[in-house]
Amino acid sequence: MSPLITMKSASLANTDSSQDAFDSEFALVNSLQSLVRKQFKKNIGFEREFDCGFGIADAIIFEYKRRKAALNLGQITPSWAYTLKQLPLKTNFDAEHISKISGASLSLSKKAIKEFVDAGYCKQKENGIYVKVKEPENIVDTIKAVEAKLKDWKRALWQASRYKTFANESWVVLDKKHANPAIKNIDEFKRYNVGLATISIEGDYLVHFSPVEETHFSEIAYWKANAMIAQSLLN
Repeated sequence: MSPLITMKSASLANTDSSQDAFDSEFALVNSLQSLVRKQFKKNIGFEREFDCGFGIADAIIFEYKRRKAALNLGQITPSWAYTLKQLPLKTNFDAEHISKISGASLSLSKKAIKEFVDAGYCKQKENGIYVKVKEPENIVDTIKAVEAKLKDWKRALWQASRYKTFANESWVVLDKKHANPAIKNIDEFKRYNVGLATISIEGDYLVHFSPVEETHFSEIAYWKANAMIAQSLLN
């Protein structure tokens, strides 16, 4: 996958502005989103204000699968996605087992099992006994998280680092007008393996450091994020 965030440079044509800087982070993210929509195919997703429980990313960028089997994950409450993934295929289980591996109450575990059955991942064999008949499929393989800031690169770097819990790449995108302090401290971004890019009010986008793709820190968070993305695509 190579969505816009990894490109060395890009530009929005016919962007006209009397300003020399963004007046809000919202406007900055708007500009980034416009570049993604202009440059890439339809199955590149862009979600804003993505809250997976480890801070709210200003945006995530991902290439999603069009297969129905992958979209089906969106029928599951995101916090239960990893529990479903954990269940061995074609092995019996009950609500007590779900409660044990998830740490949730028995009543919540029973509700989760109903979701698993309704979505076609599990079947009931007899009273209280179930079996998993289908593995869940992730809707995306790689998640790229973005923290957008006008000036405060240090806070942006700290926040972007948190997104590695569920994301495979984390990026800081700054207003070009105020980015020189961050660029002068590019070694800090390299140290934490967080990407740095700038975008101007005119729509010019430039990458200053591209991070190495990493394995997400938490499988629980990664599967929760996948279920959230699948839900969004279903809606």
